[in-house]
Amino acid sequence: MHVARAIVVREPLWEGRYRGPSVIVLLVLAVVAANAASVAVANDVLAVMQGRAPSTLGALVLLTITQASLLAVAGLFVAAPRALAGLRFVPERGLWRSIGLGVVLALPAWIGAQLLALIGTRLLELVDLRPEEGVAEAAISLVDPIVLVIALVVVAPIAEETFFRGIVYNAWLREFGIRRAIIGSAALFALIHASIFLFLPIFGLGIALAVLYQRTGSLPAAMAMHATFNGITLALGLLVRFDVIRLP
Repeated sequence: MHVARAIVVREPLWEGRYRGPSVIVLLVLAVVAANAASVAVANDVLAVMQGRAPSTLGALVLLTITQASLLAVAGLFVAAPRALAGLRFVPERGLWRSIGLGVVLALPAWIGAQLLALIGTRLLELVDLRPEEGVAEAAISLVDPIVLVIALVVVAPIAEETFFRGIVYNAWLREFGIRRAIIGSAALFALIHASIFLFLPIFGLGIALAVLYQRTGSLPAAMAMHATFNGITLALGLLVRFDVIRLP
């Protein structure tokens, strides 16, 4: 009700403003919907947490349900009522150049994220906190690689960039300006991954993705960078899983 009321109240605003519900409310709504839907694959969630392989369909649902919820909420409460009227996600020129730039920049972004992860882990260890393996990390060692590629390299970049850079960034850009748009979209992006140990590296990645989108005006560029970043992580995880390489 609060979300629908916000659309009605803000609809008369001129098109240069964001006319939809609070993006924080939208994010909470998506997370609640995803958690409710995940009940259907509770056995697969339990299997992953216990170190057992889930069903193929269950793994796909488990790894994409949050992203599907983000897209559903964005479509229902932002795209349908035209809350970001006039917004372009694709530049008038240089689309493929921007996508190539996103791919190239993914490697330094990945290296930077690993450094931030190391710093964050060391700081948290000072207060006696130790990292624990999350669902996504556990899934890499258990789930069919094809499912992992679909979920992590295709679905996640498209859905998360659409929501966090396409919706959150642009909504806060219109409401509060570029600085809050970059920092805020990156912070919410990090929060949804629900890990204190991953917050710093994912926040850093979110900043890089927002700046790339701001500079190029190309959401596909951010998607390409995100997909390549995830692809690097997944490739290393699979190489370790199949004993091709061993990490210290």
